[in-house]
Amino acid sequence: MKKKSDKRLIYPDLAKGIGIILVVLGHIEYISLPLRNFIVSFHMPLFFVISGILLNVTGDENKEYKAVVSKKAKSILLPYLYFSILDTLVYLIYFYATGRDGGFSTAVSYLTNTVTFYGISVLWFLPALFASEIIFINIRKKCSFIQILFICIIFVALSIFLNNNLILLNMLYGNRISFAVFHLLAVAVLRLPACMSFLAAGYFTYPLINRFLLKRPLRSLIIGCLLLIASYITSQMNGVTDLHYLVFNSMPLYIVSSSCGVFGVIDLCVAVENLPSNFFNSLMTFFGRNSLIVMLTHLDFYILYFAEVGGLHFSKPLLGTPSHDVLLSFLSLIFVLLAETFIIIFVNRFCPFLLGKNKSI
Repeated sequence: MKKKSDKRLIYPDLAKGIGIILVVLGHIEYISLPLRNFIVSFHMPLFFVISGILLNVTGDENKEYKAVVSKKAKSILLPYLYFSILDTLVYLIYFYATGRDGGFSTAVSYLTNTVTFYGISVLWFLPALFASEIIFINIRKKCSFIQILFICIIFVALSIFLNNNLILLNMLYGNRISFAVFHLLAVAVLRLPACMSFLAAGYFTYPLINRFLLKRPLRSLIIGCLLLIASYITSQMNGVTDLHYLVFNSMPLYIVSSSCGVFGVIDLCVAVENLPSNFFNSLMTFFGRNSLIVMLTHLDFYILYFAEVGGLHFSKPLLGTPSHDVLLSFLSLIFVLLAETFIIIFVNRFCPFLLGKNKSI
């Protein structure tokens, strides 16, 4: 994550820190619907845009292709494999302890999701990121900005068309095992045009951020706030969306809400980067640099489940009041972040191989 000057960029880490907190918040059951609409409109696109920014920073498109693929496979696909196995084991432990949620049949579905690259729960992000980066790097070696823009528009439109037809076919043949497996693989493929488009947006806007915003915190702050306001308004008009399941509702509104949300957060982080070191910067940077650990553990390791149980206990005095869900959501988020802090330290210290790393950091 270094520029050519060898100075580490701060705002991508800050943005990932905010992004992963929004991911956790979006999974909390008790947040309000308007807030959920706002969060899900851009929280996953944010990670693809930041990945595109970092591709530009590292210049991977100019490196030897096989070496880049090998590096990406180690840092993305190995965690996908390891955490798919861990998620299945954790689920089986949960099942045998509680007797809930399907047992062996659910474990088989976890295996199917893994081998089709559909992904178990949040793990869908990793194969989508790997394929998007590898495809984009290959295209970038051969194509100009205009050509890549044209490719993204055509393939996103084709993806939406095919997904709509896939939904109809699923209604007719979804009870057949062979079609169900095909459906999972098809969705994994149809995600890629949208994911790669966000990645391309990050790649091509990085020079603009450096030129017009990086040393202008006030401008960045104002633009960031305006973009987030626009994202909130358009997300309420569009309703709940989900890149995971290819739910976009109105595509024009989704493009506006996701783009404004993503670059609103990034612009605010660019403004914050210029401030002296403070607790907020340190906290967001910590979770940003370890966002993958949080993403892969908070849901499927039942961290959020136990956090919500704890939140329910401590928010009982406000039960039945308008403030109850707000307090419960806040406490659940705090409990998740506290638990994840210990998990981050443990993984980095004792099993960094889970993240495709050779040694602890």
